[in-house]
Amino acid sequence: MSNEKRLVLFVMLIFLWMVGFPYLLEKLGLAPRNAAKKPPVAVAKADEAKKAEPADAEKKPGDAPSTESAAVKEAPKPKADLVPPTELAMGSAEDKTPGGYRLAVQLDQKGAGVESVFSSRYDADFEGRKNPHLPMQLIGRDRSKPLFSAAWPPSLALTLSPSEVAGRSSPLRPADRAQLAAATPDAPPSEDLLDAELWDVVRDDQGRAVRPISREANGEVPSAQGQEVVFRTRAANGVIVTKTFRLWQGADGLELDLKFESPDDQERSFTFNLLGPYGIPIEGEWYTSTFREVFFGTAASGGSTALETETAYKIATGKAFESTVNPLRYAGIENQYFAILVAPVLASKSADDRMDRETQGVLLHAHPQDLQKSDVGVRISSRPVKVGPNTPKTFAFKVFAGAKTPEALAPYGAEELAVYRKGIIPLAPTIAKLFITPMLSFTYSLTEKVSALFGGVRGNYGVAIILLTLIVKMLMFPLGRKQALMAQKMQELQPHLKAIQEKYKDDKEKLTRETFALYKKHNANPVAGCLPALIQLPIFVGLWQALNTTVGLRQAPFLWINDLAAPDMLFRMPFDLPFLGHWFNLLPILVVGLMLFQTQLFAPPATTPEAEMQQKTMKYMMIVMAVMFYKVPSGLGIYFITSSLWTIGERLLLPKIIHEHPAEGTEGPAKGEDGPGRGPKGSPEAPPKPTGGIAQLWNRVLEEAKKDPTYRKMIDDRATRDGRSKEKEKEVEKDRDRRKPPARPGRK
Repeated sequence: MSNEKRLVLFVMLIFLWMVGFPYLLEKLGLAPRNAAKKPPVAVAKADEAKKAEPADAEKKPGDAPSTESAAVKEAPKPKADLVPPTELAMGSAEDKTPGGYRLAVQLDQKGAGVESVFSSRYDADFEGRKNPHLPMQLIGRDRSKPLFSAAWPPSLALTLSPSEVAGRSSPLRPADRAQLAAATPDAPPSEDLLDAELWDVVRDDQGRAVRPISREANGEVPSAQGQEVVFRTRAANGVIVTKTFRLWQGADGLELDLKFESPDDQERSFTFNLLGPYGIPIEGEWYTSTFREVFFGTAASGGSTALETETAYKIATGKAFESTVNPLRYAGIENQYFAILVAPVLASKSADDRMDRETQGVLLHAHPQDLQKSDVGVRISSRPVKVGPNTPKTFAFKVFAGAKTPEALAPYGAEELAVYRKGIIPLAPTIAKLFITPMLSFTYSLTEKVSALFGGVRGNYGVAIILLTLIVKMLMFPLGRKQALMAQKMQELQPHLKAIQEKYKDDKEKLTRETFALYKKHNANPVAGCLPALIQLPIFVGLWQALNTTVGLRQAPFLWINDLAAPDMLFRMPFDLPFLGHWFNLLPILVVGLMLFQTQLFAPPATTPEAEMQQKTMKYMMIVMAVMFYKVPSGLGIYFITSSLWTIGERLLLPKIIHEHPAEGTEGPAKGEDGPGRGPKGSPEAPPKPTGGIAQLWNRVLEEAKKDPTYRKMIDDRATRDGRSKEKEKEVEKDRDRRKPPARPGRK
């Protein structure tokens, strides 16, 4: 067996061992499924406490009250009337009108928070060949999981703490609170757990829980109709807390107002802790590499915003992620295409104007199998708040729940979220933001106009990607042509290089000197072919980033593809493959096939055994790359296929452009001969005819081709061949004349 075969076999065995060995152990029962990914100790203890002691909502009438209940009853409160959940719903999930409600918000009376938020503009993520067209849930609690259901307070729930007590590192569930109260029965409560209490619903004069509201247009927002719900309760320290939720038509979020007031002449000081929105779903859980991530936007110098992002895996493993130094501008959770955040409304963006003391990323639910899929959130702790007689304090927040587009995020000052932030190639994010994304919108608008001519109402993002790729390739044609010319020249020099290597194989110094002399003689530079590729790399990466963050590609159909943001999923296989899954994706196979075909056509022949082995290894590595990129979104697959077809066509047509057309345009009649546009021999040339724009462009292309040394060498070779052919014809004629019989006398 040859060395290259041994190397390839070794690489394939290592790959199969990494992918298949853990899978085989798991199937044989030799390794437990969750042995390497255990939930944190705090979560496990809390789960045991929940099993050991039921929550207050699950206790029977004969059970003794818990310590937590006794602490809450120290300040008697009137019992709130229970309101049906149907009376606490705002907006609509079925409103598709341009100026209608974009969200459907369900509020929870217990904790006075947001139970769920559904979008009326986007469908839920689906897997398969058919879209059920269910509304997408952006905020919510999954009540099918016992660890995650009603144990957690709703989004935007509130707790109060004494001003001298620092806020806890994470919100507490009922089981954790009962365990803490039982451990320290004589200690005063460090938090007033308003997120677990039943708040009063303040109705309007007509007895409605959901109040219709309207606003007049001003310089910042247009006039609109909306709805609001008001909750109110009395904290243990005597402060009256009022929470007001508002939802406006045409808005991608809602508004929250917190009002604190003292009912008597006593002055009170405290801090409040606000749990941010959570529960955003994972898009394409079986193929994506972007799950849930926590982000903080804080004030930076010059009025800008500094954005920090951290994965759910890091928070689930106990890594602290907090913001305490700079004022908070917004904080929330994001996935690949959507984000949910809460942003305090401040009078100015100065460092002195801030309401937050610290903002932390918190673990809400550790995924039992994969920690990077854990549900995480943010918790905002305020600075000390003082209220006294006739001096209430009000804090306003804006909550966003929608797609990460610059237009939707602009009212919240969070446009940075719409930019791809994981790239390491310089200038790629800037190119994607300033050039590629607007160009994709332009090409999509072209498809919309063409579709409107035939009665359609939508464009096609698949065709838009193809047009975008063609535009980018045409703009980079000069660089691509130079790269192709240099590759062609290097391919023509391979026999000479091989001869030099054979001649000076024992003298490395002379081999290097002769090689560079050959490059200089033929004006060849092997590094020059890499320079255009380096220039094109940021453009290619920027295009990839733009396609990977454009929400319009999500669930956009094209040919057999139902979602350009997901793999093409041609058909479902009857079995599951490790790492690959149970869907057969055609586009990655086509991409790798085109790359192999392109390499076979244009790669220079190997001149050494090392180069031959390297080429064989690259071919096998492309197959490994097909496995690694098997779950690439189909929109990116269409881009790679279009780009490869353009490159192949460009390289195949390049010899015709260089050799055929210039030869026809430059090989005119010889000097002194008659020809088109010339007078007889010795006469002055006739004036040339005026040429049009296309002819002028073609002449410039020919002039550029004349400068190429390969072209000049080809012309010299052709002239030499033509000269030899004419000399040979003359010799044949002379020989024919010599062989003719002499004419008889007396005959003509």
